[in-house]
Amino acid sequence: MVQRIEISYKTIVFTTFFVIGLFLVWEIKDILFLLLLSFIAAAGLRTPVNWIEGRFRTPRVVAILVIYAVMLSILFLFLSFMIPAFASQATKLIQQLAYFFSVSVFAPYLDLSSARLTDQITSLSGNIYRATLGAFSILLNFFTFLVLTFYLLLERRHIRVVLKNLLGETMKERIADMLIRMEDRLGAWVRGEASLMIIIGVMSYVGLMLLGINFALPLAILAGILEIVPIVGPILSAIPAIIIALLVSPWLAVAVGALYFLIQQLENHLIVPVVMKQAVGVPPLVTILAILIGGRIAGISGALLAIPIFICVQIVFSEFFVTKEKTS
Repeated sequence: MVQRIEISYKTIVFTTFFVIGLFLVWEIKDILFLLLLSFIAAAGLRTPVNWIEGRFRTPRVVAILVIYAVMLSILFLFLSFMIPAFASQATKLIQQLAYFFSVSVFAPYLDLSSARLTDQITSLSGNIYRATLGAFSILLNFFTFLVLTFYLLLERRHIRVVLKNLLGETMKERIADMLIRMEDRLGAWVRGEASLMIIIGVMSYVGLMLLGINFALPLAILAGILEIVPIVGPILSAIPAIIIALLVSPWLAVAVGALYFLIQQLENHLIVPVVMKQAVGVPPLVTILAILIGGRIAGISGALLAIPIFICVQIVFSEFFVTKEKTS
């Protein structure tokens, strides 16, 4: 007996709009990515903005501008002091690495002839125009990021009014509470990660300086930046430091490896529990899977934002599925 499968027009319309929605989301994925970054930044800056607004009784817009001015001033001072030293040490580091590979077992497989280098320089000069456009695009995205973050911070207190106009009275409170929970957990994650990056960077710099490594500054900055990449970041940051130490002596390379191992152990058993005690914890297995999936979908950006996206998805899932199961 042949069974007839009937598909209602509502199913067809829903499927059509769902596919169109997925297509539109994919087309504006860059904008959504920038909006997600702004939401995460706004979550991290909410606490200092609220403190300035309440402590000094200033308008919220003034509190936000004060935070922006402080952050941009710190960034400017940091770059003005660090860039010259970083550029000098990074140049020497590249020269040392080039020498290392030229005399290592990889030398027969590398083409370091003058003709090859000339071709590379010529090719690089031909891409100056695209590099300039890329730099302009980065500056434009950074400015857009600051503006979006500014308005997210400014309009936060009106979130219930906006949601009421968009979703109605029934869904207003539920969605508003869910967004506030996201903001709380993402803000704790941002502040915890920033503290970890600074602590690991400073510890790496002090340790490398005590061991007499010449390129302590760029290596420490690399260690601080890669701290945001769980599990893999500390391992990747140790590799160039060990190679540089190996150019001096094998014992120094062992000492540098021991230094990074000690820092990682202190991080796992002491620093992370203290710094991240108020932040949301994600199991290591879930962390690795989220980073791998995010990296496969969106490259480095996806890997870096894997944990914040997982936090948001977890809150949405618990709100619409776990809560529903409990009430049923």
